[in-house]
Amino acid sequence: MKQIQFSQTYDNERAHRQVKQLMMQHKQLHIQINGEAWISSQGTTRIRYIFNRQSWHWILNYLQTGDYEDFGIFPSNITKTIEDTQTTCLKELIEQKCNIARIPFLRETEAYIRLRGLFRFGKLYFSIKRSDEFIDYLNSKGL
Repeated sequence: MKQIQFSQTYDNERAHRQVKQLMMQHKQLHIQINGEAWISSQGTTRIRYIFNRQSWHWILNYLQTGDYEDFGIFPSNITKTIEDTQTTCLKELIEQKCNIARIPFLRETEAYIRLRGLFRFGKLYFSIKRSDEFIDYLNSKGL
Protein backbone atom coordinates (compact mmCIF):
# COMPACT_ATOMS: atom_id res chain seq x y z
CA MET A 1 0.00 0.00 0.00
CA LYS A 2 1.36 3.39 -1.00
CA GLN A 3 1.30 6.25 1.50
CA ILE A 4 0.27 9.72 0.50
CA GLN A 5 2.72 12.38 1.59
CA PHE A 6 1.62 15.98 1.77
CA SER A 7 4.16 18.72 1.35
CA GLN A 8 4.55 20.76 4.48
CA THR A 9 4.07 24.49 4.25
CA TYR A 10 6.87 26.61 5.59
CA ASP A 11 6.29 28.03 9.08
CA ASN A 12 7.57 31.60 8.82
CA GLU A 13 6.02 32.43 12.23
CA ARG A 14 8.39 29.99 13.92
CA ALA A 15 11.38 31.47 12.11
CA HIS A 16 10.21 34.95 13.14
CA ARG A 17 10.13 33.89 16.80
CA GLN A 18 13.63 32.42 16.52
CA VAL A 19 14.98 35.60 14.93
CA LYS A 20 13.29 37.74 17.58
CA GLN A 21 14.89 35.56 20.30
CA LEU A 22 18.29 36.27 18.79
CA MET A 23 17.45 39.97 18.67
CA MET A 24 16.38 39.99 22.31
CA GLN A 25 19.80 38.57 23.19
CA HIS A 26 21.39 41.40 21.15
CA LYS A 27 23.23 38.91 18.93
CA GLN A 28 25.12 39.98 15.84
CA LEU A 29 23.04 38.74 12.89
CA HIS A 30 24.64 37.64 9.63
CA ILE A 31 22.00 37.69 6.94
CA GLN A 32 22.46 36.27 3.43
CA ILE A 33 19.72 37.61 1.15
CA ASN A 34 18.75 35.68 -1.96
CA GLY A 35 15.00 35.68 -2.45
CA GLU A 36 14.57 35.02 1.23
CA ALA A 37 16.85 35.65 4.15
CA TRP A 38 19.16 33.06 5.67
CA ILE A 39 19.97 34.31 9.15
CA SER A 40 22.89 33.09 11.23
CA SER A 41 24.39 34.12 14.52
CA GLN A 42 26.81 32.76 17.06
CA GLY A 43 25.46 29.32 17.98
CA THR A 44 22.73 29.43 15.31
CA THR A 45 23.09 28.67 11.64
CA ARG A 46 20.90 29.47 8.66
CA ILE A 47 17.36 30.19 9.80
CA ARG A 48 15.27 30.53 6.67
CA TYR A 49 13.12 33.65 6.90
CA ILE A 50 10.85 34.87 4.12
CA PHE A 51 10.21 38.55 4.48
CA ASN A 52 7.68 41.02 3.22
CA ARG A 53 8.07 44.81 3.20
CA GLN A 54 7.25 45.19 6.95
CA SER A 55 9.54 42.41 8.15
CA TRP A 56 12.37 43.75 5.96
CA HIS A 57 12.10 47.12 7.70
CA TRP A 58 11.90 45.37 11.07
CA ILE A 59 15.15 43.50 10.41
CA LEU A 60 16.81 46.63 9.03
CA ASN A 61 15.73 48.63 12.09
CA TYR A 62 17.28 46.01 14.38
CA LEU A 63 20.55 46.00 12.44
CA GLN A 64 20.79 49.79 12.72
CA THR A 65 19.44 50.47 16.22
CA GLY A 66 19.14 47.19 18.12
CA ASP A 67 15.37 47.67 18.60
CA TYR A 68 13.55 44.34 18.24
CA GLU A 69 9.92 45.47 18.75
CA ASP A 70 7.78 43.70 16.15
CA PHE A 71 4.35 45.26 16.63
CA GLY A 72 2.49 45.27 13.31
CA ILE A 73 4.75 42.66 11.70
CA PHE A 74 2.87 39.71 10.25
CA PRO A 75 5.44 37.12 9.13
CA SER A 76 2.77 34.65 8.05
CA ASN A 77 1.68 37.12 5.35
CA ILE A 78 4.25 35.95 2.83
CA THR A 79 1.98 36.51 -0.16
CA LYS A 80 3.19 40.13 -0.31
CA THR A 81 6.89 39.37 -0.65
CA ILE A 82 9.24 41.85 -2.28
CA GLU A 83 9.80 41.40 -6.03
CA ASP A 84 13.45 40.79 -6.96
CA THR A 85 14.33 40.91 -3.28
CA GLN A 86 18.12 41.23 -3.47
CA THR A 87 18.26 44.07 -5.95
CA THR A 88 15.35 45.96 -4.40
CA CYS A 89 16.74 45.74 -0.87
CA LEU A 90 20.28 46.58 -1.95
CA LYS A 91 19.22 49.63 -3.96
CA GLU A 92 17.14 50.82 -0.98
CA LEU A 93 20.19 50.57 1.28
CA ILE A 94 22.42 52.36 -1.23
CA GLU A 95 19.90 55.19 -1.60
CA GLN A 96 19.80 55.54 2.21
CA LYS A 97 23.61 55.84 2.10
CA CYS A 98 24.15 52.82 4.35
CA ASN A 99 27.61 51.32 4.72
CA ILE A 100 27.61 49.07 1.62
CA ALA A 101 30.83 47.80 0.05
CA ARG A 102 31.79 45.44 -2.75
CA ILE A 103 33.65 42.33 -1.70
CA PRO A 104 36.69 42.36 -3.98
CA PHE A 105 37.58 39.41 -6.12
CA LEU A 106 40.77 38.93 -8.05
CA ARG A 107 39.12 38.45 -11.41
CA GLU A 108 36.45 40.73 -12.80
CA THR A 109 35.01 37.79 -14.73
CA GLU A 110 32.94 36.50 -11.81
CA ALA A 111 29.32 35.79 -12.72
CA TYR A 112 28.09 37.41 -9.49
CA ILE A 113 28.92 40.64 -7.74
CA ARG A 114 29.15 40.22 -3.99
CA LEU A 115 28.36 43.10 -1.66
CA ARG A 116 28.26 43.46 2.10
CA GLY A 117 26.38 45.88 4.33
CA LEU A 118 27.88 46.58 7.74
CA PHE A 119 25.67 47.64 10.62
CA ARG A 120 26.00 47.99 14.38
CA PHE A 121 24.08 44.78 15.10
CA GLY A 122 24.99 42.63 12.12
CA LYS A 123 25.84 42.26 8.46
CA LEU A 124 23.91 41.79 5.24
CA TYR A 125 25.37 39.82 2.35
CA PHE A 126 24.23 40.08 -1.26
CA SER A 127 25.27 38.12 -4.34
CA ILE A 128 23.77 39.64 -7.48
CA LYS A 129 24.17 38.42 -11.05
CA ARG A 130 26.54 40.63 -13.00
CA SER A 131 24.97 42.79 -15.69
CA ASP A 132 26.10 45.96 -17.44
CA GLU A 133 23.09 47.85 -16.13
CA PHE A 134 23.80 46.87 -12.51
CA ILE A 135 27.54 47.62 -12.82
CA ASP A 136 26.69 51.06 -14.23
CA TYR A 137 24.34 51.64 -11.29
CA LEU A 138 27.06 50.69 -8.76
CA ASN A 139 29.63 52.87 -10.53
CA SER A 140 27.26 55.84 -10.52
CA LYS A 141 26.90 55.43 -6.74
CA GLY A 142 30.64 55.10 -6.22
CA LEU A 143 30.75 51.41 -5.33
